[in-house]
Amino acid sequence: MVRRWSIPLAGLAIGSLALAAPAMAAGTVRPAAAAQTHAFEPGGLFKPSPGTHPMALGGRVLNYSGNWSGYAVTGSTFTTATASWTQNAITCTSGDGETDMSPWVGLDGFSSSTVEQTGSSGDCDGATPDYYAWYEMYPANVIIINKTVKPGDKFTGTVTHTSGTKYSLVLEDLTQGWTNSVTKSISGADDSSAEAVMEMAANNLTKFGTDPFTSFTVDGQPVGSYTSSQYTIEQMEIQNGSTLCDSTSSLANNENFTTWLNAC
Repeated sequence: MVRRWSIPLAGLAIGSLALAAPAMAAGTVRPAAAAQTHAFEPGGLFKPSPGTHPMALGGRVLNYSGNWSGYAVTGSTFTTATASWTQNAITCTSGDGETDMSPWVGLDGFSSSTVEQTGSSGDCDGATPDYYAWYEMYPANVIIINKTVKPGDKFTGTVTHTSGTKYSLVLEDLTQGWTNSVTKSISGADDSSAEAVMEMAANNLTKFGTDPFTSFTVDGQPVGSYTSSQYTIEQMEIQNGSTLCDSTSSLANNENFTTWLNAC
């Protein structure tokens, strides 16, 4: 997920007022018009960790990344990715600076130049926890969803290539009871991967806890069922230099997994 300097057009008329407004209460999403600038802009694509190489591990391939942990499937073209997760609570203290972890589901980005994704995020802006939801058609800017998000909220997201250049992005906050559904177009997408990802845009992961993903399906099948020779199940973990920052569990029931933070 990308944190950008821009804001949605709907917020331009009140953007100057929003910049002067006091910070929102912890645990809620900022309205799109009040989106703040952030230091971390990780980009929408998978970034291999320098000096590492994919390793075969009994039916899957382990990849070390600078920004993604979770699972992807490659080896064909895919139409729909669906996953559920819980937005974890974060612990922020004065002097933390800016940190960000974002669970999401989407298509593309593992080895291609676009990502079609929707998810939630938890940030530290100093001592203030900041929770919000979003979607992104990378390389276009991220769009903040103007809905309330709180720690512990349970989400289900679905990204579908509907036709031509059009994609449907649906995010449901099952705890708060809202749904955000949009259809957007993007050029150059090839649908070459489907992912459920915890994305890092931070240099201090100790502020974030575990994030369980459940029911990760691709074209209606559990991701772990893609075992024929044309497919590769890509397991991803975050590594910085020689330090393993984030681990990803094995798949349970072919579709459930957890990411948890070790260091960094």
